[in-house]
Amino acid sequence: MNNYIITISIAFITLLASSCSESLDEINISPNTLPDTEVDIKFVLTGILSESAKINSKLSYDWGELSAATQYLQRDFTSYEENNYQWGAVSYSNFFKPLKDSEYVYQRAESEKTGEVKNYYQAVTLILKSYHFGFLTSAFGDVPYSKALQAEKGGDEYFSPEYDAQKDVFMGILNNLKEVNNLLKNTSIISEAADSDVMYHGDGQKWRKFANSLRLRFLMRLSEKNDSDINVSSEIASIVNNPSEYPILENNSDNAVVAFVGTDSENSWPGGALNWSNRSEFYRRKPSATIVNDLIELKDPRLTKWVKPVDVQLAQGNSNSVVLENNRIKRYVDIDINAINNDADLENDINTNLFVGLPIALSAPNDYNLGGTLSDVKNDITSIDGNIYLNAAANPHTSYLTDMYAENSHDLVKSIFMTSAEVQFLLAEAAVRGYVSNDASQYYQKGIELSFGQYQINDGDGNAVYDVANNTLTNFDQTAYLANAKQIFDDAGNKLEPIMHQKWIALWLTHESWFDFRRTGYPNLNSNIISGTKGQNTPVRFLYSDPFNEENMLEAVQKLQPSTNDQWSNMWLLQ
Repeated sequence: MNNYIITISIAFITLLASSCSESLDEINISPNTLPDTEVDIKFVLTGILSESAKINSKLSYDWGELSAATQYLQRDFTSYEENNYQWGAVSYSNFFKPLKDSEYVYQRAESEKTGEVKNYYQAVTLILKSYHFGFLTSAFGDVPYSKALQAEKGGDEYFSPEYDAQKDVFMGILNNLKEVNNLLKNTSIISEAADSDVMYHGDGQKWRKFANSLRLRFLMRLSEKNDSDINVSSEIASIVNNPSEYPILENNSDNAVVAFVGTDSENSWPGGALNWSNRSEFYRRKPSATIVNDLIELKDPRLTKWVKPVDVQLAQGNSNSVVLENNRIKRYVDIDINAINNDADLENDINTNLFVGLPIALSAPNDYNLGGTLSDVKNDITSIDGNIYLNAAANPHTSYLTDMYAENSHDLVKSIFMTSAEVQFLLAEAAVRGYVSNDASQYYQKGIELSFGQYQINDGDGNAVYDVANNTLTNFDQTAYLANAKQIFDDAGNKLEPIMHQKWIALWLTHESWFDFRRTGYPNLNSNIISGTKGQNTPVRFLYSDPFNEENMLEAVQKLQPSTNDQWSNMWLLQ
């Protein structure tokens, strides 16, 4: 991306210099009048992918709604209402730019490119439009689609486009993705886009795999709406049973991801210092008790890859003290921890584990696990280790994310569009539902292995697994882990439950598992909610905000059940 910025800058300077001719009249010609057609669409593609990556990271990490709904993160310190599901309206403007620019590149390619180069640009932009429209309709319900992105045609029909029925939006998306598979059938590496394509470096076959995998995702999202117009079972079977015609993401080198460059705030991971000079923004986003407890119970090495041990571990004592014990700082308290953890108040529980997540939807998350008593022991902690963070958003008795999530860029922290692990879990679900005849258990185990590989977790990794019974870190035994996972699968009365549980873990810090949970009810996230706005209920949609197209928006609201523009009303997909 930096190389392209330099290239564009040099071209701009050259253009400026050439405009200074012997004629003084020509000095007044601004280089800003350069027509947009003089800028190669490959540079626009870089912008689309970069903006899409930023949107993904905002949804999954920076903003609070979906990280709370998926129960990957919880927040404390300030503005944690989203944890309790007090959601406000979300503007379409947050998602508009990559959609409009994708349409622009598609149209430019129609007139300027030929052959496989044309097919590549048009296919890639159809994929990206499908990706974003798929999110929008899944998050909101009915949305402008067939007449969207065409305001240059003029008139109210395009300035205020109608909201297409959600079913029609999905049918349009699925048809486009099927078209992409044909467009890219003979496309290999497009050399002119090798550097500007920051996802697949111009590899048409990688994009083709992504397109067919997205079809699987959206078809499965429609699994409860299987009908003659969208025959989910037969469509999925046609993809899975014909891999040469419909290749899909198979390994981690196929993953649809964009890495962060980390040189300025625009191309950096949002948790890094270039986006938040105040360190408290990193510390206020804490891993949830749901994910932490599940990974502890499974003896899962992804815990130590994603989550740090607490800075100060709590323990039952006869008196109050802070000590260094076995190279760990411990805070002993004389209150009866067992009695507190067995009373009716779930908010005052005390967790003495080495890894502690923040419980879901607390009314006062700052106070959890004696966080409200930090001032009592600040000096004691600092005297032992002055490097422990004890300023705003600090709670040394709960875990933070590992340091890679505080960096501007890291090899394991990328903007995730879709992974091969997700595809394996989709195939496992398809097998359980009877759409394909293959072995669901094999897909399920393969998905777990691919997730390990995605985060560079290897068999035998030292100090990778937390043994809660002995309060120690042990080596990772992948054979034992997979054997236990298979046993859980074999013992399950509903095979979908372990599949969706492991898929939820593998989709860590993405928004996709929100849609899975709404559709299947797995894992049972609602049971973890303590002080939610609507009891033990997770929101099922984003609220519309479309002040310039209010009439059409209100018509869309009438199709919700109940017909109220809030986070609890069911769209067609959920009715």
